[in-house]
Amino acid sequence: MSVKKALPEALVNGSVMDFDSALKVVGEYGSEQKKYLYAFSLLNFFIPMQIIGLVFIGREPPVTCQNPHSESACSSTDVCNKYIYGNEFTSIVSEWDLVCDKSYKVSQLQSYLMVGVLLGNFVFGGMSDYIGRRSSFIFALIGLAVVANLSAFTHSLFFFCFLRICIGFFVGGVGMVAYVTINECVGSSQKVFAGSMFQGVFSIGIMGFALMANFLRDWRYLVVASSFPFCFFIFIYWIVPESSRWLASQGRISEAEDILLYIAHKNGNEVKKSAIELVVPSKTISSTKSYGYTDLLKTPVLRKEMLIQAFSWFTCSLVYYGLTLSAGDIASNAYISVALSGLVEIPGIFFCVWCMDSLGRRKCMCLSMITGGFSCFLVIAFSQSGEFGKSVSVVFALIGKMGLSAAFSVVYIYSCELIPTVVRNSGIGFCSICARIAGILAPMATSLGFFNMYALFGFTSVISGVLNLKLPETFGMTSPESIDDVENRTTNKQPTSTTMVDSETVHDMEERISMLQNTDTSVT
Repeated sequence: MSVKKALPEALVNGSVMDFDSALKVVGEYGSEQKKYLYAFSLLNFFIPMQIIGLVFIGREPPVTCQNPHSESACSSTDVCNKYIYGNEFTSIVSEWDLVCDKSYKVSQLQSYLMVGVLLGNFVFGGMSDYIGRRSSFIFALIGLAVVANLSAFTHSLFFFCFLRICIGFFVGGVGMVAYVTINECVGSSQKVFAGSMFQGVFSIGIMGFALMANFLRDWRYLVVASSFPFCFFIFIYWIVPESSRWLASQGRISEAEDILLYIAHKNGNEVKKSAIELVVPSKTISSTKSYGYTDLLKTPVLRKEMLIQAFSWFTCSLVYYGLTLSAGDIASNAYISVALSGLVEIPGIFFCVWCMDSLGRRKCMCLSMITGGFSCFLVIAFSQSGEFGKSVSVVFALIGKMGLSAAFSVVYIYSCELIPTVVRNSGIGFCSICARIAGILAPMATSLGFFNMYALFGFTSVISGVLNLKLPETFGMTSPESIDDVENRTTNKQPTSTTMVDSETVHDMEERISMLQNTDTSVT
């Protein structure tokens, strides 16, 4: 890479700069961006209650048959005319008799929700790029508030199934647009922390849902309590402006600069508009060639890396959601088990913040996946060893969940750094589709039985961890711009002088920004 190519536009054309350079001027993570992160993170507290809601609202209570001649509720010889359920809690199982030969419908409902998430990611991904982050987010949020609350009042199983798809659809939109907006408003040095905090609140939401379910034993009350708070988050529309990065990408430079000035003012940085003149996007386009999904598999090195990454995303989603949905079955107290499954995610997520910058992305990904995989094998081994062994197996199940939640945090960042710029959107989209397919299959995996489920989770996690060692390290390396950059690199490549040039030019850029600010001040 030539020095001129590495230099931001700000250093080439005076005060005209790219967006990341502008964020350094207004503040990469000031009080205003913190307000945005806190608002979206608080919203993310309630998102897991929709995604894993069936852990409690689809839980099967103790059941017997009213027919005295039946040996059990699900007797193979006698047909039960009426089921009698225990009064400890209610669920959709007791509401629509989803037991015996109808029990599979509960896992189907979870798959329906994941189908909705897949559709939501696809639709709102395009919508947010077309009409903006802010409008797309509010549309998805209002839709989620309506359908989630409506599901508490339906008396039709068919309509409930339809609403589960709708809930997944809007959850996919809300979660994706919120995550993208957060990453677009903070500087590059804070993206890992901001993403980790956002995901950490998701884990706390799992614990909150377990506590809520412990006190609200009627499934309809539980659905309302976990859905109604979405109505209050409409306030985000008035406190979070449109993404200035998106506005700049659309050529709406003046609007983007106005929002950056507003953020700078709220952050306590008095910056003049002349100090953050953004480059016009059309001037930065170096190639007119368009790329798509097919380009991901045309060349050998990129094809190998994409297949490994796709399998990693698939495994992370399959095992993470599989362990989460089965968390209520690993111990006698389902509420404590689910709460613990959320709790163990937090150290795993924030361990990655340290691990990625010390061990590197590749080793961190491998370590997380293999830890999760071997923990699943140990769950099987100790579950056959009496009461003490079962207690130990619960511990290893939680360690497995911690490992996979850590891997899920790493894989987003690792893939963004591995995939070249020209196909990055297509590459992340391809990996995301693989993850959503795994999310659809995860409820079916939980029906394979205890041994088969954990064996599947263990094998896929270990294989994925080993395969990640075939990928190159990206920490401290220049991100690839073209497919040729990927084809020409090697897995053992160390940071070169190009990387040093990039580091030096960043320092020079910061000095130039400081000089521009001082110049503006002296003029006034």
